[in-house]
Amino acid sequence: MPSRTLPTGLRVVVDPSHSAKVAAVQVWVQVGSADERPEEAGLAHVHEHMLFKGTARRKVGEIAGDVEAAGGDINAYTSFDQTVYHVTLASREVDVALDILSDAVLHSAFDPEELERELEVVLEELRRGKDSPGRMVSEVLFRTAFEKHTYGRPIIGYVDTVERFSREDILAFYRRHYRPENMLLVVAGDVDPEAIFAKAEELFLRPEGSPQGAGERPLRELEAPQEGLRYAEERMDIGETHLSVAWPGAALSDADTPALDVLSVLLGTGESSRLYRRVRRDLELVTDAYAYAYTPKDPGLIGIGAQIQGRSLQAALSALLQETLRLRYEAPDEDEIQKAKTIVLSEAVYSMQTVQGRARRIGYFELVAGGMDFEAKYRAAVEAVTAEELRRVAQKWLDPHRLTVATVRPDKDEEKVDLEAVQSWVDEVVSSLEEQHRTPAVEALDLGVVRAQLSNGATVYVQPDAGEVVSIYAVGKGGLLDESAPRAGVSHLVGELLVRGTAKYSAEQISDACDAMAGGVGGQSGRNSLGLRGEFLRASWPQGFEYFASCLLEPRFDDTEVERERRTALEDIASRADAPATVAFDAFAAGLYGEHPYGRSVLGTEESLRSLDREAVLDAYRSQLRPDALTLAVVGGVDVGETLALLERRIGAARPHADARAFTLPSDPEPVSAPREARAHRDKAQTQLVLGYPGLTLDDPRRFALEMFTQVLGGQSGRLFLELRDRQSLAYSVGCFSLEGLAPGYVALHIGTHPDKLEVAEAGMLTQLDRMKTDLVDAKELARAKRYVMGSYEIGLQRASSRASSMVLNATYGIGYDSYARHAEQVGAVTAEEVRDIARELIRPERVVRSIVGPGAEELDAAS
Repeated sequence: MPSRTLPTGLRVVVDPSHSAKVAAVQVWVQVGSADERPEEAGLAHVHEHMLFKGTARRKVGEIAGDVEAAGGDINAYTSFDQTVYHVTLASREVDVALDILSDAVLHSAFDPEELERELEVVLEELRRGKDSPGRMVSEVLFRTAFEKHTYGRPIIGYVDTVERFSREDILAFYRRHYRPENMLLVVAGDVDPEAIFAKAEELFLRPEGSPQGAGERPLRELEAPQEGLRYAEERMDIGETHLSVAWPGAALSDADTPALDVLSVLLGTGESSRLYRRVRRDLELVTDAYAYAYTPKDPGLIGIGAQIQGRSLQAALSALLQETLRLRYEAPDEDEIQKAKTIVLSEAVYSMQTVQGRARRIGYFELVAGGMDFEAKYRAAVEAVTAEELRRVAQKWLDPHRLTVATVRPDKDEEKVDLEAVQSWVDEVVSSLEEQHRTPAVEALDLGVVRAQLSNGATVYVQPDAGEVVSIYAVGKGGLLDESAPRAGVSHLVGELLVRGTAKYSAEQISDACDAMAGGVGGQSGRNSLGLRGEFLRASWPQGFEYFASCLLEPRFDDTEVERERRTALEDIASRADAPATVAFDAFAAGLYGEHPYGRSVLGTEESLRSLDREAVLDAYRSQLRPDALTLAVVGGVDVGETLALLERRIGAARPHADARAFTLPSDPEPVSAPREARAHRDKAQTQLVLGYPGLTLDDPRRFALEMFTQVLGGQSGRLFLELRDRQSLAYSVGCFSLEGLAPGYVALHIGTHPDKLEVAEAGMLTQLDRMKTDLVDAKELARAKRYVMGSYEIGLQRASSRASSMVLNATYGIGYDSYARHAEQVGAVTAEEVRDIARELIRPERVVRSIVGPGAEELDAAS
C-alpha cells in the first residue's frame, strides 16, 4: 500500500481501489479526549466542531457548503485516542476534499463570536446526552471503572469546563496538537497515489510560525489493579433500567486481545449469542443483551450489558453473570468458536465494501495499532484461538471480584440497590457456579440486471458483480397500508416472526446457522410493504438461501413465539415514550393522517397488539407475502443461471394460500383544511418541535423538486442549519425532510431546542419557509444541493444490500427497478422555479400540522 512521509512530518497512506468512482479522504489527528488536562475536559471535541467554522480562506458554512457542492459528505468524530475528520465524495472531486481538510486542520480561524455560538451548540449536545439513558449508563460506567485514567471522563466534557473555554484555550490546544507531525492523511478509492502525494505536499504545509514536533501531551495515569466490586447508579424519568457491567480489560497491543474479541462475540453478538439466547429469549429477563471487548490504546474494558423493563435488576444481573462467568469453568464447543471467529474476521470483509470503511481501517491500524502489519498478525491470532485459550482468558480477565456495575434506573423504581446488595448477588452467582462445576463437565436489462418471472408469477431481478457479499430481498405490498386500526402492528409482528421458526428449522437453528456463516436473515415491515432480507458471504450463499427461503415460505408462527413478539412490541412501544423526538413525530403523524394507516406507528398500539392472535398474523402473512405477487432482487457475487434455477426450484414452486387476499390501496387520508396541533408534556432538557404539511406520493414527478427543497433547507450547509444552529445557536441538530409513499406522504421540519428558545426557533423556521415560497433559490445554492444529493446517493449505493433494497422496493412500488440509476438525471433537471412552485403548493399555513413535546407542553388532541 503506497505511503510516504512528507517533509513537514505528515504521513500519507493511499489505498487505490477503482471499483467505484468514489474517494474517501480522512485526516487522523493523534489527540483525543484522553490527552486533555482536567480543566480541558471536552476541548478535543470542541475542536472537532470548530474546525468546520471557518478558516482564513473560508467563512462559516463554506466548508460544508464546498463539500456538498462537490457532491460529498463531511463529518468528524472525537474518541479517547484520536480525532478524525473525513470526507467522502466522487473521486473526481478528491482535490476539493484535500484542500478543504488541509485548510480546516491547519488554518482554522477560531472566530470568537463563532466560538461563543458553537459552545452553546455543544452545551445543547451535552443536554441532549443527559436525556439519553444509554449514553448516561456508559458515562456512569466509565467514570466508575476509571478512577485515575482520563478514559473516565466523557469525551464531550462537562458543562462547567465547556462554559469556561476561551479562545486562548482553544488556540493553545490547537497549536500544541494540530501539527503535521501529529497527523495521518489517509486517502482510499479511485485515485492515483502519486497525484495524492503531490497534492498533499502542496497543501499540508506547516503554518507560518508553527512549532515543529508532535507537541507535548500530559502523561496518562494508568489505573491501579482494581480491588473489589464497584457500583454506581443514576436515576432518570424513564421506563427501562439500563445496566452496564465491565471488567478491567486489555489494550489493543495485548497478546490476549484477539481471544477477548472472539470471547465477546461469542457472548453477545447476534441473536444466537449466549447472552441474547439465554437471558433475552429463554428467560425473558431483558429486552436486549450484548457484550464487547473495548481495547483502545491503553487498557480498556470487557463489558456486558442489557436493558430491563418490568423485571428485577437482581434477576437480570445474576442471569447475565451466570452465563458470562460460566466460560471460566466450561470451554465453548468448536462450532460456537468457529461462528464467533467468522463474525470477527468478516468485519474486515464488510468494511472493504466502501472506500470510507477502507480508509477508516487503515487510519485505525496505522495510528492506534502501530502499522498495517498488525492486521495480518491479528487475523492469524484470531484463527488460532482455541477452546482452552478462551477458557484461559476468561479465567484471567473475568474476575468476579473486579467487577464494575453501573445502572441508570427509573425514578419510580423502588427496588433497593447498593454496593452491598450487588455484592451479595455476585457472591450468589459465584457460589452457584462453583457448586455446579466441582467436577469437570431471463431478460437482459440495463445496469447489468436480468429479470425473470418465476413459474408462480413472482418477479426476480438479479445483478451479478465481483463482490464477496450477496444480498437478497423479497417484498410484497402492504405494511401499514394493509392494516385497519384493530389490526395495527400485525405487519410488524409478521416481519419479526418470519425468522422465529419454520417447518424445517427452529429459531435457534436459523440464528446459529446465519451467525456461523457471518450472514443474516431478517424481516422488515414498513409503511408500504412487508418483506424479508438476507445477506451472506459469497461462499455461503447457497446454504444461506436455504434458510432465507424457509423463513419466507414456511414460517410456523407458533403461539409461544407470537406471544413473545407481542410482548416485545409492547415493550418497544413503552420504550418510545422515553424518546421525546419519537413522541413528537408520532403525534405529528396522528395529527396529519387521522384514521389513515399512516397515522399509526408500525408497531401498532397497546390495544391493537393485545387483540392480535395467530390467525391475524397468518392472514397478514398470506396476503402480503403471497408467492405469486412477490418481487425479489439478488445482488452480489452470484452466477445468474444458478441463482435463477435456485429461486425457481424453491420459490417458483410455491402457490398462494386459498385464503390469501389481494392487496388493496386504502383511500387517501382526509385533506388538512385547517391548522392542527398536538402537545405532550415531557420533563426533559429540550423541547421537540415538528412542523409538517401533507406531501407527495412515490410516483409523483415533483418529488425531485421536493428533494431539492428539503436539501436547500435541511442540508449540513442548508438554510436551517446555518441560521438556527450556526448563527443563533438554537440547537445541536435541525432538519427538513420529506417522506413519500404509495399514499401521499409529508414534508416536515424538526428541531430540538431549549424550551426558552422554542418561539424564536419556530419563527426562524417559518421565515425560511416563507423565503422558499417567495424567492427563487440561487443558482449556485441549487447546484450545490444537487451535487450533494447526487453524490450522497451514489455513496449510499456502494453496498450490495443498498442496491438490492432500492431495486426491489422501486420495482414493487411501480417506479422502475432502475430508478436509482435515473436519480441523478432527474435531480439535475430540477429548476429553481419548480422548487419554488412545490414550496407554494405544499407549504400552506392552513395545512400545517404542529407537534410540540417537552417541559410544560399541555396534552392536546392530536387533531385539534
